[in-house]
Amino acid sequence: MAPLGLTPAYWVVLGHAAAAVLLGHAFFRRYRVPRPPVGVFDLGDVALLLGAVVLAPLLYLVLPRWAAAGLLGLGVLGALLAVLEPVLGAARAPWGARLAWPAALAVLAADVAAALRPGAPAAALAVNNAVLVLAVVGVANLWAQSGLKARDAALLAGALALYDVVATAWLPLTDALLGRLAGLPFAPLVAWPGDPGGGLGVGLGDLLLATVCPLALRKAFGRRAGLTAAALAVATIAALLALLDLGLVRGTIPAMVALGPLTVAQYLLWRYRGRERTTWEYLQAEPLAPALASGPR
Repeated sequence: MAPLGLTPAYWVVLGHAAAAVLLGHAFFRRYRVPRPPVGVFDLGDVALLLGAVVLAPLLYLVLPRWAAAGLLGLGVLGALLAVLEPVLGAARAPWGARLAWPAALAVLAADVAAALRPGAPAAALAVNNAVLVLAVVGVANLWAQSGLKARDAALLAGALALYDVVATAWLPLTDALLGRLAGLPFAPLVAWPGDPGGGLGVGLGDLLLATVCPLALRKAFGRRAGLTAAALAVATIAALLALLDLGLVRGTIPAMVALGPLTVAQYLLWRYRGRERTTWEYLQAEPLAPALASGPR
């Protein structure tokens, strides 16, 4: 038995969740992702994103499993490129950024191979967990560096909290979706097995919001706001996982029910204490290292 009566599954899942939040913050301060040619992330994008969150589970439930895995893989590919292009490009080697595509495809192939390998569920989960952590870092930084405001992040978190109550607590949608996608490559769940038939996991969407909201708060209100939000996000996930691991709560916990109001409360507190900075003001107050700020060439 692990310390404090918590199982190894608790520490593995919590470690991956903490890694996503911390790596997302470290990446945010060191690298600039390639900007998409769609302008600044605004309230209209938040509305579209909410619509996608509502419709995507329904789509995955009706698609053949191979098609669902393919769509998930395309999303993961884009997220991996957002991470790998600036990291490899920062090496300043003329071929550095060109390795992003083959590297991303190799990561995808490893996830597929692990998922299809018979008799090795732990290995498949280990590979998929690592891939999802990288994907979360990429998407979170793409949103935050594309101009996501703390206000919009708080609205998104609050709306997703309400949606999570409906989809998880009132309807069997979340459980049905996870059951449908379980065992597929790129399954959107950071998970680890526990006792026979058991285990723990954190949904990809929950982990993404736990990573991106601290970035938006740091950009808007400074280092203290961002690091406090990151610490609170990890602590909240740790507490929710502990409730499940210790058997104090049965079933699926809609994590955004805790993360959403927490994000909204933090935004309101910091907004009360001062106005939200623009991205330009953030970079003036907290400039990146010149060699990293320009990203890949």
